[in-house]
Amino acid sequence: MPSRRTIILGSWLGLMALAVTLIQTRLSLDSDMGFFLPPSVGVQQQIVQNEIREGEAARLLIAAISAPTPSQAARLSTALQQRLAHEAAFTLVLNRPEQLDETALHAWFDYRYLLLDTPWDGLHEALQDRLAELRSPLAALTRQTLAEDPSSNYQRWLNSLQQETRLQLQHGVWFDGEGRAMLLLRTQAPAMALDQQAANITLLQQHFSSLEGSAAASLLLGGAPALAVASRDTIRQEARLLSIAASLVVAIILLWAYRSLQLWLLAALPLITAIVIALLAVWLLFGQVHGITVAFGITLVGVALDYPLHLFSHLRSGQSPTQSMARIWPTLRLGVLSTALGYLAMVASGFTGLMQLGIFASSGLLAAALSTRWLLPALLPAQTPLSGTPCWSVPPPPNWPGLVRYGLVGGLLLLSLSWLWLSPKPLWQQDVAALSPIPEALRKQEGGLRNALGLADTGHLLLVQGDTAEQVLQRSESLLLELQAWRQEGWLHDFRMAANWLPSERGQRQRQQELPDEATLRARLGEAQQGLPFREGVFEPFIAAVSQSRHLPPLLPADLEPGFLQARLAPLLFQRDGHWWGQIALVGVHNATALQHAMTTQQDVYYLDLARDTGKMLDGFRQTALYALLAGTLLITMLLWYGLGGLRHAGQVLLPVAASLLMTLALLHLGGQLLSLFHLVALLLVLGIGIDYSLFFSRGGDQTERRATGHALALCAISTLSVFAILSFSQLPVLRAIGSTVALGVPGSFFFAWLLASSAKTKTDN
Repeated sequence: MPSRRTIILGSWLGLMALAVTLIQTRLSLDSDMGFFLPPSVGVQQQIVQNEIREGEAARLLIAAISAPTPSQAARLSTALQQRLAHEAAFTLVLNRPEQLDETALHAWFDYRYLLLDTPWDGLHEALQDRLAELRSPLAALTRQTLAEDPSSNYQRWLNSLQQETRLQLQHGVWFDGEGRAMLLLRTQAPAMALDQQAANITLLQQHFSSLEGSAAASLLLGGAPALAVASRDTIRQEARLLSIAASLVVAIILLWAYRSLQLWLLAALPLITAIVIALLAVWLLFGQVHGITVAFGITLVGVALDYPLHLFSHLRSGQSPTQSMARIWPTLRLGVLSTALGYLAMVASGFTGLMQLGIFASSGLLAAALSTRWLLPALLPAQTPLSGTPCWSVPPPPNWPGLVRYGLVGGLLLLSLSWLWLSPKPLWQQDVAALSPIPEALRKQEGGLRNALGLADTGHLLLVQGDTAEQVLQRSESLLLELQAWRQEGWLHDFRMAANWLPSERGQRQRQQELPDEATLRARLGEAQQGLPFREGVFEPFIAAVSQSRHLPPLLPADLEPGFLQARLAPLLFQRDGHWWGQIALVGVHNATALQHAMTTQQDVYYLDLARDTGKMLDGFRQTALYALLAGTLLITMLLWYGLGGLRHAGQVLLPVAASLLMTLALLHLGGQLLSLFHLVALLLVLGIGIDYSLFFSRGGDQTERRATGHALALCAISTLSVFAILSFSQLPVLRAIGSTVALGVPGSFFFAWLLASSAKTKTDN
């Protein structure tokens, strides 16, 4: 007949196997950051955010080639463009303006008199300009189009399309201000199809590496796909390295403390149980799990490693592991329930991400506690090398009067609170970019490449809504005079809209009506050629082109082939959720208040100040998160009040925790850190750890029991501090914020709980 240990272990393995099978076959991980954004974000801003994340512009890759000389960089750029142009993975590969002519000559060139106003009364000045260009580096293009386009409409339109870039033409290809040859690529794969995008990037890098002379050059990639893939790889690498480092540190600490490989292996079982059950609970309640929920949740339930340490350190000679567990269970149970209640308060936040995180952490901790209570004692042998008094422990606190000890803790608490209240420095992070898990250096690098191509994000937008693309273009054009007036008033430096390069159908037909008839045009040309060395009849193609333009059907967004124009228009004119939207990017805004007031009279036109709006979003998020934290604290207080038999005992347990939390906030603020979501999540972890320390230090007991408690809590603090100190050196903002917060909070929680231990005698073990 199987033993009790075999039955318990077999039941646990069966439960884990079933849970893991369900997770592997049914679980889907979500990566949408909207999970962790407040639901109160306006519809207009959601449209912008979705387009930035998922729209056509998000498929653009930017490549920058650095080489010893500009000519080498240009040669590599041309060779790479020629190779990639034949790859099905890319629908667009551009590295010079001449390619625009080749891909769009028969479409855009024919529409040059409908896309841009023509100076019909200034043909003489236009012909003089063409003569000057024939003596300049632009001679090739001018000579190619002179007879058909003496007014240079096409070249002016083309220049306006590229005028916002900071690119220069060297050796026939694009260069940025830092001497790098630039390419613009559009991928076939959707923006967030990271596996496909990773394959595209690998293909691009392989082609570059195979080019002659590439060994002395370097390739730098930017754009949304490159940023997403690079950030994923960075996060994976960081997580792998930090996990290995943290695991080694904890393993060394546990092996040193307990000198038993068996106990070291058993200590992992509650943590494994916590993660598996937490994933299963979130999946059952929500149908899917967010990737950030998993990352944060595993960090939060990491405190479950403390539970077996309490058991191991409290093992006694002559007492079975089950009896030792029963002795400390009331205190451990109260600590677990208090921590789980704090996390459950996040469920009331209304944010899907925080709700998932609250369920993950609370269910995981409860599962870890139950496995520690029922699984570990059954697996431990009756006598272990630890059965007896630990060989070392923390010394007892100083025998100071209670007034002195409470005065010291209360003084530090008031000092921390005063600093946070009176400091002139801002406390909270208002930049939504700080919520990004992408390393700051990577964001800056990518932003520089986007800026070079004129694709940099702007913080001020007009969002135009319509039922059709034509409606959006017409409404954008109706704002043109106002935008030009605002520019003259100094309210803004410049603006960009799709209608600048692709006028509405109505606008194109209006230009058709303004085209001069053949007789009038011949007369104007004759006058314009006076005194200029153009032979008679050279501009007959121009007269024929203008005549042809009168009968062209308007060029519509649906007519555009993949290319530079479509890439430029994609973020400015797009369809989303059955509506068409146009973005008018406002560059260099100096009077946001006036712009906002001017837009109040416009219908279906919305002014967005993204910095202001995201600041409001973070304010709402912070307020809700703080309410959840306060609600959790209230629930914990009520639980401790009931569990400890009085409000006084509950206050004695909570005072060290409160002092630690406020001191942690003060130290973070003093160190120049602005608080964000990650810090609040980490503070919940500090809260749970602090309650655990305070409860166990206040248990009392005989000298042997106090020595065992000090041994267990010291190991808990050392292992937790080591792990999160490692995280604080991460280059990822997420891990760095959590690591620094917990690394500061753990020593404070331990010290304050230890200092007040001798006067706080609880009833948890009665």
